[in-house]
Amino acid sequence: MLATQKRTLSYDPVQLIGTVQLVDGALFTVNCDGVDWVCQQALSCLIEPQVGDQVIISGPDHDRVYLIAVVSRSSNAPVALKIRGDLAISSTTGSVSLHSATSTRIASDTTLTLSSAHYEQTNDTAKLTIGQMSYAGETLEATVGTTTFFSSIVSLMADRINSIARLCFRHIKEVDHVRAQTIDYEADKLTRVHGGYTTLTAQDVMKINGDQIHMS
Repeated sequence: MLATQKRTLSYDPVQLIGTVQLVDGALFTVNCDGVDWVCQQALSCLIEPQVGDQVIISGPDHDRVYLIAVVSRSSNAPVALKIRGDLAISSTTGSVSLHSATSTRIASDTTLTLSSAHYEQTNDTAKLTIGQMSYAGETLEATVGTTTFFSSIVSLMADRINSIARLCFRHIKEVDHVRAQTIDYEADKLTRVHGGYTTLTAQDVMKINGDQIHMS
């Protein structure tokens, strides 16, 4: 018959609660019952400790003690989840939701990438401030009530442009240039061309046709 023997530990495990007195980079000085402990933050403790926080320190012996949890905070300072190195948050079988009662801010010092099979965005109001933007896509469909566009220079290149409108007004303050191989204007009722000086020229043939032609 085998007897189970209990191994006696040659050291005393440490698990204490104390107050953070000093933060020096990756080292934290925690006072527990009048004794200061200098330890590192455990990898599983994601909340960044601050001076004055009540924390738990734990370890197998006095030389291997880590700050493993933040118990409470007396001030109203924001809670920061901070790690050193890369961080990945994923759900293998479900969804991930992010919600805040006031505002939500996502920032990156270098690159922010959003990737999905389908993307939806719903806002009451939106404001975009972009220094330089490049858009590449197969189809773009936009439905808006009113569009106001301000730009110093507009360059448009397309193979074909179709425009349909009930009323169209263009106001050009200085010069309007149109260069095309063929220009075709047709009106069901009235066509009017007026200017202080008007010149109609043709290189080969000019034809004027109508049931009545009035010249004055």
